[in-house]
Amino acid sequence: MLKNAGILLILIAGVGMGYSRSRELTLRERNLRLFLQMVICLKGEIRCGNLSLPEAFREIAGKLPGKYGEFLEEICLSLREASGRPLGEIYRQCAEQKFKDLDFSREERELFCSLGGRLGYLDREMQLRQLDLCEEEILRYLDVLRKEMPEKKKIYQSLGVLGGVLLAVLLW
Repeated sequence: MLKNAGILLILIAGVGMGYSRSRELTLRERNLRLFLQMVICLKGEIRCGNLSLPEAFREIAGKLPGKYGEFLEEICLSLREASGRPLGEIYRQCAEQKFKDLDFSREERELFCSLGGRLGYLDREMQLRQLDLCEEEILRYLDVLRKEMPEKKKIYQSLGVLGGVLLAVLLW
């Protein structure tokens, strides 16, 4: 009886691991979409609102949910302190603190963390061009992820089930 309960738990754990990896892909897509939304809003505030970067970050902070809004608010506060640190350094530090567990690939994480360095020293037109380039990169990452996601999710789920069944058979 106890052995059967253990085998059942192993099966459930295998299925859970597969679905967990599948969910990570969904969260990664969601985070990329929120990052894209942040870049688009930032472009709009700079282009149409003629706002400086701290003001643009403050305006966007109220429009984005959860960690993204808090992140932008924290950058705004750090910039107001006028500690003499460049925007790129402040942005990277806030990004690394706030988004330690962000479900991004290494390249996506580097793009996210480097955005402040791309914006901090340029004039308005160059900032807008840098944001356009960033938007294109995010869209490329999203396209690749959306193409790979259905089959990867199915593979993760199938491997989770298969792994659980294999362990259960080995322990039987």
